[in-house]
Amino acid sequence: MNSTSTPDESSIPDNTQLAQWHDEAEAAAATPDLHERVRDLTARALRDRRLTLEELRAIVGAISSGVGSGLAARGGEMKEGLKQAVSGLDEAVGSAAQNISYTLREAVSQGKAFKDEELKSSLEQLRDLEAQFVDTLKQTARQSGGKLKEELEYLSDHLKHSGTRTGVQVREALQQMVSGLKSSGEAGRSGLSESASTATERLSKVASGVLEAVSESLKRQSDRLRS
Repeated sequence: MNSTSTPDESSIPDNTQLAQWHDEAEAAAATPDLHERVRDLTARALRDRRLTLEELRAIVGAISSGVGSGLAARGGEMKEGLKQAVSGLDEAVGSAAQNISYTLREAVSQGKAFKDEELKSSLEQLRDLEAQFVDTLKQTARQSGGKLKEELEYLSDHLKHSGTRTGVQVREALQQMVSGLKSSGEAGRSGLSESASTATERLSKVASGVLEAVSESLKRQSDRLRS
């Protein structure tokens, strides 16, 4: 991802792209390195995108249903195959989230102007990514049938309670953003323009607020699981 620009806002994949990713995922189901192939395919599909809910649903839906079709046609073990595929999806989505947080931080440090609402929206989008990923798997399950529906529902429910790699990477990205922005603001004020310095301080404050909300949400979730 280019570190000096924000992702393309008009990057929602079209049906041709979705069909291609579906077919590639279907073919990957017959390979011994399913996890790696799904991870790499998802990473390619997500490259330079904003990770909106619409994009995430389209891409994750196409790839997961493609893997399901491939596993069903092969007659192999659906449960283990889907577990590997979902793990690959999870890894790629989490990495994409970290890339977006880095891009946002770089853009601000280079003086790109953002409104507070834009910053908050971008960071909340990262915050909600884990829930959106799990919801996308559940939606794909509802649109499927047979063993694929059963196993995807099980996996999505499991991830909802146990957490995802995406969630871990999002929290790490937000923490790194807060600490990095605070450090650059304290150590490099003289090297920043006034607008860049102000934007950096604002992003740090907004990111801190979002991170605090994420931590509180996780605490409530943990309390519910223990009760």
